[in-house]
Amino acid sequence: MEAQTGVAAAATAAVASQVQFQTVDASNMPRLRSLNTVLFPVHYSSSFYRGLLLPGQFAQLATFGNAYVGTIACRKQPLGFAAGLVTGTGDSSDNMFEMYMMTLGVLAPYRRLGVGRQLLLHAIEFAKRDPLVAKIVLHVQIDNDDALRFYHKHGFTTVRMVERYYKVINPPHAYLLEYRLI
Repeated sequence: MEAQTGVAAAATAAVASQVQFQTVDASNMPRLRSLNTVLFPVHYSSSFYRGLLLPGQFAQLATFGNAYVGTIACRKQPLGFAAGLVTGTGDSSDNMFEMYMMTLGVLAPYRRLGVGRQLLLHAIEFAKRDPLVAKIVLHVQIDNDDALRFYHKHGFTTVRMVERYYKVINPPHAYLLEYRLI
């Protein structure tokens, strides 16, 4: 059994070492749109995609050979925005931000090979470079056990459940997760 585990780990490392990353820009935006259509049960608007090109956003594509196999998209927003806690009180937290992870997905044949982990680590490193970003947050559908295990394994904690977070998919409830940077 240990030999099989070692072989699987070596194969995973070999694939992960061949994965390349591209920052999303206007030239590869059609690839991102195509991947999102396959990976996610929701339709993203044109304003979503335009927003990814603004300064301070983080969006990457993962490629393996000539194939686009994964994507991540994050936006910087006021601290507490995802939890509905933005108050505009004028205190020091008004100057802080959170990085909201809108999407992270990898095509099924490339899952469990380290592609998602690498995309996530790139986003964490990006967020850490900004001293005003206090945490990374995201929502995960309550029945997405694979995603919950993935995020918990990588240091995220569940903050709370948000009822009726999703408008067009079932179940509509989500967990709010966070990864504290400071």
